[in-house]
Amino acid sequence: MEEKNPAAGAEELQKIPPKKGGLYAKVKMSVRSANILVAVLIVAMIAVTIYILNHNGFTVEFDTNGGSQIESVKVMHSEFVPETADPVKEGWVFTGWYTDPDCTVSFDLETDPVTGSMTLYAGWKKAGS
Repeated sequence: MEEKNPAAGAEELQKIPPKKGGLYAKVKMSVRSANILVAVLIVAMIAVTIYILNHNGFTVEFDTNGGSQIESVKVMHSEFVPETADPVKEGWVFTGWYTDPDCTVSFDLETDPVTGSMTLYAGWKKAGS
């Protein structure tokens, strides 16, 4: 069995010339282009940060269809709409909130999470019917 001389391995490593340019040796870009690219990325990052700060959450608006006014609320993604007082409309009974103006698709404030800005429509039925 042949023993390896550790000193021989070091001599072989010394014979390999070091690569110039390091990690980016094969990138064909001038310093000016790299600076422009960095500046554009910084501006984009600032713009995204401003957008996120200004659009903190989603707006849920309430269309009461002639009932008492309910103020809109801001809700984060996948959270639930905070409990609000039911609207009041004389001669009508409130039947719940709906995601469409025709009041066919119901929305439960306690179990349905918010996934975007939306308008909820109040459903009504005639009192005594």
